[in-house]
Amino acid sequence: MKRSILIAFIIPVIVLSSCENLLFSEGPLNEDIPQDKQLVFFSDDENIQREAVYYDALLDIKKNFPEEFENMKIISEKTDHNQFEIETFPSLLVIDKKQVLVQIEGTVVSKEDILEPVSSALSK
Repeated sequence: MKRSILIAFIIPVIVLSSCENLLFSEGPLNEDIPQDKQLVFFSDDENIQREAVYYDALLDIKKNFPEEFENMKIISEKTDHNQFEIETFPSLLVIDKKQVLVQIEGTVVSKEDILEPVSSALSK
């Protein structure tokens, strides 16, 4: 009798602990395919001084496109996940359903060189 009560409590615990509550899960269900336009920033942790112009431009983008900025992904150079074949850091992409709309790579002289193409792609 004690054994059957113990089994009756253990089995539901094991079964229910393997379930995932989608409401409280971390991240979107399909992380790799964005539903709308998305910013992806590839950062070079060892040469942050080269990213200053990108940061200035990203602050302006945050003001003008808060939703897109909120969904921005930041990928470090050290991560293995590189589906966009980026070799130059820093880089900034605007993607729409896995299609690259804007790609800015390397050292940029002014933030307008970043703002103009990114703003144009995000406002369409």
